[in-house]
Amino acid sequence: MKQKIIFENGTAFLPGAKALATSYSKSDDATIEQVVIPKDFSSSIWSPWGDDNLFPQNVLKDLETNSIALRALEKRKTVHYGRGILAYRDKGIDSLGAPVREVVKDPEVVDFLKINHLNFQWIDLIGSLEIFANGWIEFILNKNKDKINKVFVKDPAYCRHGKMDSQKPTRIPFLFYSAQWDMNPTESDGSLVKIPMYDPSRYDGVRYADPQFAYPVYYRSFNKSYYHLSVWNGIRESGWLKIANKVPQLKQAIMRNQMTIKYHIEIPDDYFSSRYPSPDFTKEQRESARLKVLGEMNDFLSDVENSGKAFVSFSFFNKFKGEYLGGWKINVIDNKLKDDAYLPDSQAANSEILFAIGVDPCLVGSGLPGGNLGSGSGSDKREAFWQLNAEMGIYRQISLEPLYFIRDFNKWSPDIDFDYVTVDTSQTMQDHPTKIDKRIDKNIA
Repeated sequence: MKQKIIFENGTAFLPGAKALATSYSKSDDATIEQVVIPKDFSSSIWSPWGDDNLFPQNVLKDLETNSIALRALEKRKTVHYGRGILAYRDKGIDSLGAPVREVVKDPEVVDFLKINHLNFQWIDLIGSLEIFANGWIEFILNKNKDKINKVFVKDPAYCRHGKMDSQKPTRIPFLFYSAQWDMNPTESDGSLVKIPMYDPSRYDGVRYADPQFAYPVYYRSFNKSYYHLSVWNGIRESGWLKIANKVPQLKQAIMRNQMTIKYHIEIPDDYFSSRYPSPDFTKEQRESARLKVLGEMNDFLSDVENSGKAFVSFSFFNKFKGEYLGGWKINVIDNKLKDDAYLPDSQAANSEILFAIGVDPCLVGSGLPGGNLGSGSGSDKREAFWQLNAEMGIYRQISLEPLYFIRDFNKWSPDIDFDYVTVDTSQTMQDHPTKIDKRIDKNIA
């Protein structure tokens, strides 16, 4: 089988020769690629991520108050990851046309994956990519600096790129790492760490010049030089995420401050003085009678058991005017602010959020936007899952690329490939899209 040559970051990986080829200034090319360096007016040694250098912190703050966005991004991460990473060798196809994949059992590879807990760490890398479109890995070499020993996926919110090297345009020389970006961290007090970024020119194909280096992984977006931008970030810029976050606050404020009065009872001012006249009744007796009647009225209008009861009130006839005086009146007050106030705004905002993130509403327990609130049938969920799974191809290729870099740097066998094991949601084998029994997840039973 013809082996694939991978070219990335100025480095060509030659699987057949188990070698890396790097580009130097001396080349057979007639010229070099024309590039430009973006203007950076900040005084810091790193390139700020966002106007206040707290872009990832601001994103997380917005997400922490929006459960549907968090759940949708979590769904993308779980579908992307499936049942984890599998190292395998492609053995062609069987008589039914199904791919045959043999699990890698090379001790060096198995030990490396196990020691570094790659399957667990890659969950964080996928999360970095799905939320921020940016991720970073730190590689630690062995003492001889000819193999990668340890792998650490860094917290993306703590990462900042150094400014581009003017002598080597588009190359970022350092990754700055800190948990205190809101407090102007420095290397001198230990709150800031500087990690060299991978540089192909420092690798001769056998040994790398530095004992460690950082490696960027990203979902590329155009017109961005330092930090790429997630597709779903549009809902933050447009304001839909803020609308969704404000609706619960408005509902809480309404419930906290609103007086919910259902009835207005009008009682004639002279009712009690006429009903309990002096001197037959004292002032205290008249006031006691007033409280008793009001208590009886409260009991009469309260509780479900009293629904539909008839109310009778008496009126007085004024002999001098020749007319009846008004008696008691019970007015039902219309609640101008209904229980479902702002819910249409919330549903519209949630729809925009799910559209932007690219997750079908039924996968997160929601109905179709503008439709009923049902979460869809089982077949709807299954089809939505497989659709999302099918769209993960390019994203998986990006998140798996560092594993191929490790493979070639460590001189593992070039026929080793990597993939994610897809979660099978089919009820029966006949329902599975492949219609066959040979699936990659069968290889890890």
